[in-house]
Amino acid sequence: MTKTGRRALGALAVGAVTALAAGCGATGPSAPSSPSGSAFDAAAARATLRATGPLLSVGAGSLGYRVVLAPGRPGVEGNIDRSDRRITLFMQATEAPHRVAHDLAHEIGHAFDFERMTNADRRAYLARRGRPDAPWWPKAASDYGVGAGDFAEVFALCHAASPIFRSRLAPRPADACAVLPAAARAKMSASEGI
Repeated sequence: MTKTGRRALGALAVGAVTALAAGCGATGPSAPSSPSGSAFDAAAARATLRATGPLLSVGAGSLGYRVVLAPGRPGVEGNIDRSDRRITLFMQATEAPHRVAHDLAHEIGHAFDFERMTNADRRAYLARRGRPDAPWWPKAASDYGVGAGDFAEVFALCHAASPIFRSRLAPRPADACAVLPAAARAKMSASEGI
């Protein structure tokens, strides 16, 4: 992501954090709105995020990241900013908790990758997925066709109660947790950072 993109995302996240910290219900003409035109309801988003707790066996806080909620963006479920140690979830007016749990676990998978995996770990993972020559990092906006995105999707399958699987790199594994490195299979305080 470019510096300009990070600044724009940062401004959006700061607005969402301010609304959440102030307990604003995002009503009225100045409330952020999603692309569909419906107002971003911070209280509803927080309630949905809280509902994901029982669906997750990992937490962003266990890796030193915090979670920020923001209005939905077409085609973008979440984003991670390693320098600010922030995961942003882009939420529509009504989101199913299992979908939010999956999206959060996907981003926590990226945090795990950044903080705990080595290049050797990444090569071993790609070999287990049958794609040893695949690139790890994306060159485009979507990460679903490269190792980093596949890892995050498999991590989400292992740690979130959700039927979602979006990777285009390799098929959905029969046992997601078995494909991950041993350290990535461990439960990591799901209540931290939510």
